[in-house]
Amino acid sequence: MKKNIPILLTIIISFLVLLPAQAQIDTILIDDAAQGAGYEASAGEPQTIPATVGTVIQILLSFVGTIFFIFIIVSGIQWMTAGGNEEKVTKARTRIINASVGLGITIVAYFITWFISTAILGT
Repeated sequence: MKKNIPILLTIIISFLVLLPAQAQIDTILIDDAAQGAGYEASAGEPQTIPATVGTVIQILLSFVGTIFFIFIIVSGIQWMTAGGNEEKVTKARTRIINASVGLGITIVAYFITWFISTAILGT
């Protein structure tokens, strides 16, 4: 398991580095498509670094929230199909509680990020 950690970190860091570049490429492609169709191509103001960081954090927190939501659904199904097996029910209940706490932490982190990016940085 420890051998996989550098690979996982490399993938995550690569994703974070390439995300703004992909957004820039998408903007260029959208502008080209708009000009080809005869529309005015204006992508708006360029993104600032704090706005880009805020967007990346919001995307990551949304992804984490989705994972916790999947944990809750899977655990609920496991609980319903336990058939009276107390060990399976206890595992499912523990996983639901842990996922709920994680989801709460994720929601609080999302709102802190939103507050900082809108109220303090003004983006």
